[in-house]
Amino acid sequence: MIDQFHFIRPVWLLACLPLLWLLWRLLHNAGHGNRWRGVVDPALLEHLLDRQGSRGARWPVFVIGFGWLMVVLALAGPSWEREMTPVYRGADERVLVVDVSKSMDATDLKPTRMERARQKLTDILQRSADTQTALVVFAAVPYVVSPLTDDAQTISSMVGSLETSIVPAQGSRVDLALARALELLQGAGSKQGTIWLLTDSPATAKAVSQARRIVSAGYTVSVLGFGTREGAPIQEQEGGFVKDDKGNIVVAKLDPAGLQELAAAGAGIYSGALTSDRDLDRLFASHQSALDVRENEQQRQTEVWRDRGPFLALLVLPFAALFFRRGWL
Repeated sequence: MIDQFHFIRPVWLLACLPLLWLLWRLLHNAGHGNRWRGVVDPALLEHLLDRQGSRGARWPVFVIGFGWLMVVLALAGPSWEREMTPVYRGADERVLVVDVSKSMDATDLKPTRMERARQKLTDILQRSADTQTALVVFAAVPYVVSPLTDDAQTISSMVGSLETSIVPAQGSRVDLALARALELLQGAGSKQGTIWLLTDSPATAKAVSQARRIVSAGYTVSVLGFGTREGAPIQEQEGGFVKDDKGNIVVAKLDPAGLQELAAAGAGIYSGALTSDRDLDRLFASHQSALDVRENEQQRQTEVWRDRGPFLALLVLPFAALFFRRGWL
């Protein structure tokens, strides 16, 4: 027991330094007749002072010192034994990764894939009040729209501005977007985070490899796919459709099998974007199940040092009553 004695908050012990100075000042002034030295001759002062009464006047100084010391020790938190305390799981973290590449302007999902993605993103944020959420958009390069925050309403206010034209370079680098999402989770010290990818881009080998890396770091990747197997032309904002180098109209097709492989590599689930809420229901249900399993695997209690400071503070209460005596100080 004695070998485990320590202070939980030892910085408070520095408050003893002004106590030493205060005691020295009080003891130096008490009983020396300092107030009379300026008006009484020193030769007579020694015979006029009541030394016995002066010695008796010193005891309030020691009471002040004792009370101050007990309060400082109580604030420092003396402890020598542990106790078990419940561990409560806080809100988890989620990074939403949204594809804003040009193919998201395809019209196989009405009115466009991008518009449908914005609708789904808004629904996700409305159901994420207890979740730390971040938003990343990507095409050739990922961009952080919002770091992890519990203010989902602020992120929702930015959803309406998500367009394929907001990024300077086009492309479909899912792997870079997943890597950026992983950085956000690790930078926040997340213990049970997840990444939700909203995309129509194909799952490359680099993206699958990145998903496995995310799982090894303790997180998961789920995918919400936008588009159809048949695909559709990609609308240009100026009118017409996107064409390739040979002048042929580009038809953007969704690869559900590849995205399913990506989600499997990320230990998550895949769902195609639906007009109903069943796709989001699946994502949220799967996420909650993973949280429940993780919580059951973790220890529900942990050991903490028992703070004995409050008991020392109780010793000061009887002496505190003396401060209400008139003229005691």
